[in-house]
Amino acid sequence: VDAKAHLGEGPIWHEGRAELLFLDILNAKVMAYSPERGETTLDLDLSSVTANITTIVPVEGSNSRVVVGTTDGIALLDLDQGVLASWEPHPSSGKLHGEFVRMNDGKCDPQGRLWIGSISRVGPGGADLAPGGASLYRLDGWATEPARVLGGITVSNGLAWTADGKTMLYTDSPTFGVDSFDFDPSSGDISNRRRAVTCAEGFPPVPDGCCLDSEGKLWVACFGAGEVRRYDPNSSELLAVVKLPEAAGPECTAVAFGGPDLADLYITSAHEFWGEEKLAEMPLAGGLFRVPAELLSTVTGSCVSGVRANAFNVNRVGPERPSAIEFRENRYPYARRDLEAES
Repeated sequence: VDAKAHLGEGPIWHEGRAELLFLDILNAKVMAYSPERGETTLDLDLSSVTANITTIVPVEGSNSRVVVGTTDGIALLDLDQGVLASWEPHPSSGKLHGEFVRMNDGKCDPQGRLWIGSISRVGPGGADLAPGGASLYRLDGWATEPARVLGGITVSNGLAWTADGKTMLYTDSPTFGVDSFDFDPSSGDISNRRRAVTCAEGFPPVPDGCCLDSEGKLWVACFGAGEVRRYDPNSSELLAVVKLPEAAGPECTAVAFGGPDLADLYITSAHEFWGEEKLAEMPLAGGLFRVPAELLSTVTGSCVSGVRANAFNVNRVGPERPSAIEFRENRYPYARRDLEAES
């Protein structure tokens, strides 16, 4: 799909709509692709209410309501009613971070809590990262306040939960890997952080969005390499690689399974901070790509599929917790490297 996204991101299969939802973060657009119709069925511009749309997750029990990440927080939206009729920012929006930080990737855990992180940028046009200036939050339900779970983050990205619900996988991109946490399903607490997968020792690439498949293996979009890698999160073994066409460029951003049987692999891409000449050389950058099940099986050696996406439980009431303002920072235990900006 030639989406022409500046920063394509956030692919997630919406079972009720039988569509893949995805985003253009920098143009604040929500899009939907129908594999049955073979076309984009939604191109919703939200730039009148937010400069960025950073993640999207269906609301439990609805075929049209979604929760989204915005520049300054979180909001609810009805895809069928449109922005003017249904836009509802969370009361915490605008209070979680300063002007040089925006929200980024997010997903829901199996209990329906929203986990969403931020990214911190400085410099002209926000081209430079501010190490340690971002956070990871958890929203237990719409009536609750976001709890800041981790600080000292630079680019909060991919999230996933194992089938047994006991492990959370999490990506802070400039650390060049994906970490595992012990996850408490009842409280949502995380502990025992350790490295699950190392994608590189330096840029390029860095790990971006991720997802798990039916065999418990981790698919990681590698920004800067133009590819998606399949890893065993228990052994860190690299199992398979899916490369984007050369004309799509190196900015591979996120990955998700979709289709009626969750058997196809979808990949988003970008052309962030590119000039017209570079974009002309790689005109498919910013597109949405599909790897059909038949082709995917030749790469993996088996018929793998995805797992159902968790929806946001808007009515969930969480336990009493400190607010984000009361949070005591929990900095990353490893040595930190700066992420180079691609020229």
